[in-house]
Amino acid sequence: MSTYEATISMMKNLPENDILLVKEFVSRLLTKSSEQKIASDPFKPLTREEIIEQLVIAQTHAKEGKTIEAHSASDLIRSKYGL
Repeated sequence: MSTYEATISMMKNLPENDILLVKEFVSRLLTKSSEQKIASDPFKPLTREEIIEQLVIAQTHAKEGKTIEAHSASDLIRSKYGL
């Protein structure tokens, strides 16, 4: 018996009120999961202040010589991701 079949079998034996509780619980789990995905999204929209902060860091690195040439960066990305 698969997990799906076992779950359906158990659900058939539950009273309506318990099924509603299970549905509510699953909804909360899914909502929490989607909130966590949004919170950990590296491509979230940035505020003006966050953009300026990142630009200041980039300028500082450039002044300190902590840079690599564009061709080298492109080669690194290609090798890392197999492009």
